[in-house]
Amino acid sequence: MSANYTDIDYVVFTDAARFVTLGSSPYERATYRYTPLLSIVLTPNIFLFKGFGKCLFAAADIVVGYLIHRILVLRGMPSQKALWLDALWLLNPMVANISTRGNAESLLAVMVLGSFYLIMIRQFYAGCCVFGLSVHFKIYPIIYTLPLLFLLDERYGDPVEWPQIIWPYQHMRLALLHLLKESERVRNMVQATLYQCVSFLSPIRILFGLISGGFFLIVTWMMYQGYGDEFLQHTYLYHITRKDHRHNFSVWFYQMYLAFDAPIAGKLLGVATFVPQMALVATVGVAFGKDLFFACFLQTFVFVTFNKVCTSQYFMWYISLFPLILPSTGLSFRWKGLSLVLAWVASQGLWLQFAYQLEFLGQNTFFSLWLSSLLFFIVNCWIIVEFVLHHQFEYVYSKSGRIRWAWGMGDSGSTSS
Repeated sequence: MSANYTDIDYVVFTDAARFVTLGSSPYERATYRYTPLLSIVLTPNIFLFKGFGKCLFAAADIVVGYLIHRILVLRGMPSQKALWLDALWLLNPMVANISTRGNAESLLAVMVLGSFYLIMIRQFYAGCCVFGLSVHFKIYPIIYTLPLLFLLDERYGDPVEWPQIIWPYQHMRLALLHLLKESERVRNMVQATLYQCVSFLSPIRILFGLISGGFFLIVTWMMYQGYGDEFLQHTYLYHITRKDHRHNFSVWFYQMYLAFDAPIAGKLLGVATFVPQMALVATVGVAFGKDLFFACFLQTFVFVTFNKVCTSQYFMWYISLFPLILPSTGLSFRWKGLSLVLAWVASQGLWLQFAYQLEFLGQNTFFSLWLSSLLFFIVNCWIIVEFVLHHQFEYVYSKSGRIRWAWGMGDSGSTSS
């Protein structure tokens, strides 16, 4: 039996774009669960050629590679050496396969890495807007809020002039800090906690929340004006209440399958999956927040590993960050690193074998699929532990406010940012 190379998601995107060109809602296409922006961007699939989206996604892969390169060089890595790490994304067959089959994850990777890069080089307003757009496009990047807030510390400084609305807040904040500090040197735990919270909520962090959150709300409001409640339902609310009984890499899929027709058990299972996932993601964001790229990589890896739905396209979320954390790991490729790679690939291969038997041969392999999902979950947990144990913490900025050359001395004749 032959398999179609084009991903079913691309067919859905194209059908939704066709409805847009006809003046209708993209949600008239069943299973379209994305922002209307994506269907609007892909309307050239209808009036130019049907492969436009695939070309766009492949081009986005190249932009992601460029952003990875720029970030590596900004942190002191010589350009020639950075090319080897760029290749982990640009020459990755999984990345190429997912994008050329018609999946849009590379567009999201451009937004996420673009926001990090812009904020790093202190293009603050632009970076906040791109980050807000990424959260609108797909809600999961909101988990990066914690590491980004930690990044905006005294080392980052104040790259922009505060708007007038920030000054009253700053005056109140300073007065409250002075009051708490003078209160017998913050004599109890409640006051100490309050002092730390007020101190953390600096004007630049408040400004980040206002701008990125405001841009998200503006774009979301515009889409809501055009498509109403069905936009909110299909783009956001569906993913919160989603119960996917189809087989996927998630360790939870078999339980979802068995509880699909049991509404109470299904809801309880949804809570049981969501709470530990979010608790771990938040813990990682706080624990490693000042090391932006490692925190975001680890948050994404944990999020995908513990998610109630996990498909190959989700791996793109952390593969795009992987080249940015390798220079700071003490893991040796021989033999520990190689063992991790082989275990990750082999556990996927085992799952794919049972999935093939189910989909193409019609064999009942659900239980075997779940066991292989459990093995894949264990391997992913092993990878998380090894990266945490061998990571070398790196601040993004030095005390002077310059981007630290943590990964080398730059190209010959270059100067630090």
